[in-house]
Amino acid sequence: MFKCLEKNCGFTLAEVLITLGIIGVVAALTIPTLMTAHKKHVTAAKLKRAVSSINQAIKLSESENGEVENWDRTLPQNEFIDKYFRPYMKITQVCNPVTDCGYKSTAPWIYLNGTERGAYSNPNFGDRTPFLTMDGFMYTYSIFPNDSDIIVDINGAEKPNQFGKDVFFLYRIEEEDSIIPYGADKTDGEIRRSCSKTGDGFYCAALIRANGWEIPNS
Repeated sequence: MFKCLEKNCGFTLAEVLITLGIIGVVAALTIPTLMTAHKKHVTAAKLKRAVSSINQAIKLSESENGEVENWDRTLPQNEFIDKYFRPYMKITQVCNPVTDCGYKSTAPWIYLNGTERGAYSNPNFGDRTPFLTMDGFMYTYSIFPNDSDIIVDINGAEKPNQFGKDVFFLYRIEEEDSIIPYGADKTDGEIRRSCSKTGDGFYCAALIRANGWEIPNS
């Protein structure tokens, strides 16, 4: 056992300050990395859950209402959501317009490269009707029978509201009766170009799925 042989044994102020300084430097270097990794993991997990939720809801709805292709497209948008989705998902609000769900603008979404006011910036674009679920996800679903794209904002009105970061594109494959990330049929090069700083972000969900439902480090 260590014994102090001096009358006033202990660490000097300089030693304490140096130790604290080293701890501070290590923390400054590691904490941001850990926080970024955690944020990526949460984002990927939410996306995976959103894909599963919308997939399950459509399958349940089809079991009672028939195949998607035969759903009644003449219904008003809100009634369409109420009939084909609300019984199978915990919907808290239909966003018509999207400002009903806490968004400050009717065109809140931006592209991954920073482009604003693109064709899909407005969740109500075309004949889309967004709806918010209890877990904080907002989905957009078009009642057009030939429009199989689905967009999900995994944190609702919270920022960044950017494709590839918290807003992701999905689509339904009729032959497989399944919802998968948009761009899953593209080449790796096409997917990575879309999910880059100069891209639109449309294929980022496909990149995450291809990486085992984790966001790649680069």
